[in-house]
Amino acid sequence: MMRSRPNQSLTQPPQHQQPGITILRAVGIRLLRMLLRVVWAVALLMLLRWIVLRVRRIRIRPTPYTTPPIGPEAIDTRRRRIVVSDLHLGGGDRRDDFCDDEALISFIDQYVNREPTELILAGDTFEFLQVSLPDVDDNEWSAQAAARRLEAIINAHAGVVAALRRFVQNTSNQLTILIGNHDFELHYPAAKMVLRQALGLPTDDPRLRFGISYHGGGVYIVHGNQFDPWNRFVNFAGISEPFEVVRGTQLVKEVINDLEDDPFPLAPLIDNIKPSSAFFWYLMSLQRLRDPDARRFVTRGIIGFLQVTAWAPPHHLSSEADEWLKHSPFIVFWQPIATFRRGRVARHQAIARQFGVAAEAVGDLPEVVDQVRDEARRQASREVTAFNDEIAREMAQIARQPPYQADRLFVCGHTHLARNIELGDGRRYINTGTWTDIVFDVETMRRPSQRYPFLEIVNDSAGTPHGRLLVWHGPTQPPQVWHDEEPPQQRRQSRVQ
Repeated sequence: MMRSRPNQSLTQPPQHQQPGITILRAVGIRLLRMLLRVVWAVALLMLLRWIVLRVRRIRIRPTPYTTPPIGPEAIDTRRRRIVVSDLHLGGGDRRDDFCDDEALISFIDQYVNREPTELILAGDTFEFLQVSLPDVDDNEWSAQAAARRLEAIINAHAGVVAALRRFVQNTSNQLTILIGNHDFELHYPAAKMVLRQALGLPTDDPRLRFGISYHGGGVYIVHGNQFDPWNRFVNFAGISEPFEVVRGTQLVKEVINDLEDDPFPLAPLIDNIKPSSAFFWYLMSLQRLRDPDARRFVTRGIIGFLQVTAWAPPHHLSSEADEWLKHSPFIVFWQPIATFRRGRVARHQAIARQFGVAAEAVGDLPEVVDQVRDEARRQASREVTAFNDEIAREMAQIARQPPYQADRLFVCGHTHLARNIELGDGRRYINTGTWTDIVFDVETMRRPSQRYPFLEIVNDSAGTPHGRLLVWHGPTQPPQVWHDEEPPQQRRQSRVQ
């Protein structure tokens, strides 16, 4: 009796098709389908965001809590001027990015205070956004909350504040503080008063002043966040009602602060990403993406980033308006809305953590992850370069405007990357960088060798300002001239057209 042979095509793979290739192809198809679903989900979220932005228009109203610009009539060009930016003095905990108090104290005492000087702190001097207090809600933006946060910063950096106090006790010195996006709450008079009291100065003492910009004596200085779409305020001149929350602020408060509490080794570096829009690519480009802990951390960050970008910034009512609503006939409608809004951030963070746990549990991923990581690194590099070049171009455009034709130095911070660029005709754009720890390349952990940059400005007998971008190396040696050390992929022409 003859037995029929089993169908070979049903029991064995074809000779020309290897099982390993079939598995990889199946994995690739699954990944492609997953990617398409993500793209569709993001597209729908962006469409919904567009509809929400059109329907939910928020009209902000200026309040009396403002800070004027500092103009030529208020500037004494006979004094030496020293500009430092982006100190980011925090609350002394894990989120505090400033850890070089002794270097700053010696700089103020041994160099800044040696002759009549105007010390200009050009924005983001204080890190209001990363101070968490047990008796102040993270989403409270009142004058009282601002004062409490600044008190915590002053206590955490008492030595630096004491050095500033010694500086302003000299009547020939001047301390000028420009407002940035991380210390925007300095607009509140209550916060200004806390700093005055810490420095031992009475109200309206001219040795301490605040401004949103500085223009005079041939110099134009701003913090620079207004050139950054993620950190540009509609009303940068003062506090608005409701309180204006820009996208970069929202990202720090709702995503970055939560990530910095993670035990992942690279978590403390997350806050030093500039621009904020590169946050997504930065996470995707992290080395060890195939490591479970890294996948958990990266997934949390990406989900948080997508939630922030998907919705309009949550402008907040003032405490007075909130109190009125609590006692108004609208309480029946307002109470559930307020409860829902207060829990929004916690819900978003919980969702991000759940996705992170799921990503950690996923098995080893194919080589396509390495390709995604490499492309993300290139995209992050391109975005960082474009961001720095765009700010340089913005300053060059300002230099061409008639009110600034007589100015020679155009200065800002915000990018955390020191730069010295010729604008032509003896005019220069200078970025004073930061004194916080930054990393050029996460894989190699390459850091700048010039840790403490500052700008020194001296006017000659004709009134022309001359600026030198210098680096502080301690009291035992004179400051050194700053030199370009940008990574090769971020280096550009030294002249902006």
